[in-house]
Amino acid sequence: MKNLFALSLLASAPLFAAHPGQAPYELYCGACHAPDGKGISGGQFPPLANSEWVKGKPERIIEIVLHGLQGKLQVAGKDFNLAMPPHKDSLTDDQISNIISYVRSSWGHKESAVTKQQIAAMRKSTAKQKDMWQASDLLKKYPIQKPPAIRDLLSYTHLGSFKTLADLRKTKAVNAEEEKKGVISLQHAALKKKARDNYGIVWEGWLDVPRDGKYTFTYDTDDGGALTVDGKEIITRNYVGPAGKPTKKSVTLKKGRVDIKIEYYELSGQEHISLSWEGPKMKKQYLSDTKSSGGGGGGRGGQSIPVVAPAGEAIIYRNFIAGTDPRGIGVGYSEGVNLAFSADSMSLDLIWKGDFIDGGRHWVNRGQGFQPPAGEQVVTINRGIPFAILESQTSGWPGKADNKLQPLFKGYSLNKQQQPTFKYHFGPMAALDTPAPKADGSGFIRTITIDVPSPGSPDEQLYFRALSGGSVQSGGERTFTFGGDLVVNVPGSQLPPFTRENELLVPIPLTPGKHTVTIDYTWK
Repeated sequence: MKNLFALSLLASAPLFAAHPGQAPYELYCGACHAPDGKGISGGQFPPLANSEWVKGKPERIIEIVLHGLQGKLQVAGKDFNLAMPPHKDSLTDDQISNIISYVRSSWGHKESAVTKQQIAAMRKSTAKQKDMWQASDLLKKYPIQKPPAIRDLLSYTHLGSFKTLADLRKTKAVNAEEEKKGVISLQHAALKKKARDNYGIVWEGWLDVPRDGKYTFTYDTDDGGALTVDGKEIITRNYVGPAGKPTKKSVTLKKGRVDIKIEYYELSGQEHISLSWEGPKMKKQYLSDTKSSGGGGGGRGGQSIPVVAPAGEAIIYRNFIAGTDPRGIGVGYSEGVNLAFSADSMSLDLIWKGDFIDGGRHWVNRGQGFQPPAGEQVVTINRGIPFAILESQTSGWPGKADNKLQPLFKGYSLNKQQQPTFKYHFGPMAALDTPAPKADGSGFIRTITIDVPSPGSPDEQLYFRALSGGSVQSGGERTFTFGGDLVVNVPGSQLPPFTRENELLVPIPLTPGKHTVTIDYTWK
């Protein structure tokens, strides 16, 4: 009888216990995000399933639930502009932790759970956040990590004198590496710097194809190699010879995971590999950290070496760049925007779109001269010292000889995306200057924090010169056009800017403490 009673209980029990966060999720969140996490009304509300906002460290989603979110944002490739109300006053720490843990473990997510202690700690540490988060501001605090260009990428190094693909394929790899950045690179090959001949590398991983359609791959090598996509070898470069004549091949792919294999061998002399793909509603994306030389001539001897930012990161170029000072620092961002910063005057001199710069001139036999930007829509933002203390708005802008704020470069720090924050002093004042690329590649949002140690004279005012050297036209109290190329906005949290001749000046209080200047530079 006992056995029969036990069997009856088992038969009536559910096969598994529901997650403790499922019921409160469906009660409080399902009305907008849908029980399946895909968003109600056919995706009219942001999905949580396959959402990059859910993945990674939990602090971002905890702040969203506590304080709410509003403004333009993109989720799983789709744009939204809705408001999510805060729940800090309507849900307990236990309820929030259960809901977030359920979301982070459902619909294919495999993120870690959160505890009610974490919620309590975040509630306390963010208590000063009274308003709903603007999506753009929250992303500055918790950037979304872009997935690598090639997922689960592994590289296998081979040694030998390879003249054909057959020579490479009959050897065994001497080592294997996990390429966490997900890009094809010869810089990180497991080889000694002085032993850059007689080797081969094979990379294997997979691509996340965004939609059905025809995709074109472009592959360039010095010496040879091959490209296999979805189990089919579509490009074969079975020879020893220079780069400069890329091979293109189109193939029809289905949305979802597609395996990719890249083979490469280097016999002697120059080494080069570049690989890109493009497809329906998708601009060309490089899967390598160098671009195709295309037969162009960037450096001495005609060799072009495009400098390309790895996927999701920035790259620094410290050589002579046309349009800035000899100590100019170039920064290329994977979002397709670039800049040149002067370490002489602490000025953001240039910004441009598209390709970053060709390193051939300076990287081949140490060529001389200034290399111009490789992209388009190059805009000179400012030349010369950008800060000054003036007695009035009509005072002439001082030069190095008479400016009370002599510049001193203190280097730069890099975040996880290798994006720099420039550090410098103007006299006794310290500044942190962070140009951040917009996710859609439309421009930069530049944030400068100035630490004023002591009060200035009542007759003097500190100014920041955001633009100079071109036609500045007012489009409103805080919006301006610069030449025919840029729209510049100065947010309302700071003193109103004003134009003067061909300059845009932003006043800064000359009072002790930290003051912030934010400038939005957007190409038309």
